[in-house]
Amino acid sequence: MEIKVIDIPVEGLNVELFEEAATFDGLGEDVKALSPVKAFLSLKKVGTTVYLSGNMETEIGLACSRCGKPFEVHAEAGLKLDMVPLESMPREEERELHADDLDVEFYKNGIINLKDFLREQILLQVPMKPLCSEDCRGLCQYCGQDLNIAPCACVPPSGHPGLSGLKDLLGK
Repeated sequence: MEIKVIDIPVEGLNVELFEEAATFDGLGEDVKALSPVKAFLSLKKVGTTVYLSGNMETEIGLACSRCGKPFEVHAEAGLKLDMVPLESMPREEERELHADDLDVEFYKNGIINLKDFLREQILLQVPMKPLCSEDCRGLCQYCGQDLNIAPCACVPPSGHPGLSGLKDLLGK
C-alpha cells in the first residue's frame, strides 16, 4: 500500500492494514509470513516530515538454528518513526550516526510505501539465533542425529582432526 504525502490531511490519517502473508515475498529463505500482517498506523504530517506511530503483528515461520526444524513465532512490534524525504538526506561521504538517526526512515518522490516498511519491521522481529525451544539440543555434530528425539550412539573421535596425520607418523 502506498500513501502520497500530499494526501495526508492536517489532522492526520489513521490507516488499518490487513495484508495477506503471500504478498510478503523477499523476507529471506528462512523467514516466511504465515498469517496476514495486521497493522494499525497513525500518520501526522508537519511540513515534509511524516510522524508514523502504531503497531503491527503477524505469525512468522523460522527454522531452528540448532536442529533445523521449522517453527512459528508471534511477531508484534510497536512502531514510532519519523519519515523524511530522501532528497533531504545529507550527501556526506561519512557521517556519524546518533541514536535519533535510528528512528528516521526515508520516503521517495512524495510516496510512502507501507508494505516495504512492514516487511522491514517483520525482519527486525526475527531473533538473532532462532530456537524452536530454549532447551533444544540440536543435532549430533558427527552423525547428524536429532538429539531432541534420541541420543546418538556414535563415538566422537579423540584428538583434533587436523592433527590426525601426525598420529600416523608417531606409529612408524
